[in-house]
Amino acid sequence: MQKCYATSRQWGDGKQLAVVMSPVMPVWDEGRFFEPLIAPLVKAGYRVLVFDTLSLLAEENESLHAFSQRWQQELSTLGRIDLLAGSALGGAVVQTLLGLPIGPSIDKVLLLSSPALADGILDGRLGRMADLALLGDLEQALQLLEEWVQPASRINPGTAIEIDPASAALQARRLHLGFRLLNRLDLRQASQDFAGTLLTVYGEQSQLVRGINVHINEQARHRRLAIPEGGMRPLLDAPALVVRTVREHLGIDLEVAA
Repeated sequence: MQKCYATSRQWGDGKQLAVVMSPVMPVWDEGRFFEPLIAPLVKAGYRVLVFDTLSLLAEENESLHAFSQRWQQELSTLGRIDLLAGSALGGAVVQTLLGLPIGPSIDKVLLLSSPALADGILDGRLGRMADLALLGDLEQALQLLEEWVQPASRINPGTAIEIDPASAALQARRLHLGFRLLNRLDLRQASQDFAGTLLTVYGEQSQLVRGINVHINEQARHRRLAIPEGGMRPLLDAPALVVRTVREHLGIDLEVAA
């Protein structure tokens, strides 16, 4: 297997560490998807480290478990992780990590639009985008992705997608292998057994990760937060609500906007 290297960006230099795993993106956004929480966490004394989850993709198909084991090796070098967060695929990796040896050392978990269980709709839509990317129809795959991350009740027509020919093959590979990692997903046991504090956030109008796809242990310090009229991007749809709930449930002293 060709050696690959974890790509990340850091904010702040606080004594506490928040590690964030990104969703599937054709081109990594350098952590911008997490912006509404970055400044509050830094102000609360955190060092925020956002990883490009797909930077550790293998050259061929591999299981989510094997992929997450390689991420465990990377994260185990960081020392104590005070908050482990993830979005979509990144959140699936986080939930897998909870069932690995690193899991018991994690106290607080934040999941954003992160599936624990795939159903026919989620598998079908992710599989369609993965197949289009594999077949070289990157534009159609990206158009579907842009449509399906929006709330079902208010889909805005997409603008024309411009693809850099120099990076098209890499973008297609990231989409194909990234979405395939989530095929037939079932991570319910790992989250069920997690003894720490967990918050999972999803959109009520999501076209991908919906209420049926998330899982918590009702007897543990777990909570699910459904964003009214939200899609796959809760930090864009309701940033203040997410920040307030993180403060209340995860016990992180975040500054909440008035």
